[in-house]
Amino acid sequence: MQEAVYWRGRMSWRANTGYVALAAVLLASALAGKHLLLGAVLLASAGFVMLYAYLRVLATEYIITSTYIYARYGVVARDITQARPEAVAAVNVKQGILGRLLGYGDIMFMTPGEGRGFIIFRGVKNPVKLKTTFFDLLRKIKEKNRLAELLRELEKECDFGRLPEERCVSLRQKYEEELKKLE
Repeated sequence: MQEAVYWRGRMSWRANTGYVALAAVLLASALAGKHLLLGAVLLASAGFVMLYAYLRVLATEYIITSTYIYARYGVVARDITQARPEAVAAVNVKQGILGRLLGYGDIMFMTPGEGRGFIIFRGVKNPVKLKTTFFDLLRKIKEKNRLAELLRELEKECDFGRLPEERCVSLRQKYEEELKKLE
């Protein structure tokens, strides 16, 4: 089965609101100040804070595919955590007040017995919608697995001659059509 991407995203800029606000305060202080050296230090600090926020967004990638959930962190060095969607036992969404107002939050996929035991997508846009998307994918995966198993069982029954040929053909066609609908 080919791996299909169902969702791809990054940390939302909205999740970096605190850093952007801090950079704005530093910038305003630098521009309003009368001391040249202090202004230069504040301006450089604002630049570093914005660079940090930018790199947080750039260095974070989240992907949900038909075969894996990936969380990738890092620009130069990489830290990749992955798990199979079927291994997810629970999905938790965490949103603070600011996250609720701005539409971002964290989503945690609990994967006991696999990898670290959890995968966290930090600061994603619309985490509740993402949770729904994930469960829709999980239902599709389970249905595909069920149909694939039915096809395997059907092939065995047909190979042993336990079913008439026309029945084998009609059931095979039915299961394959149902699989195509799930693509």
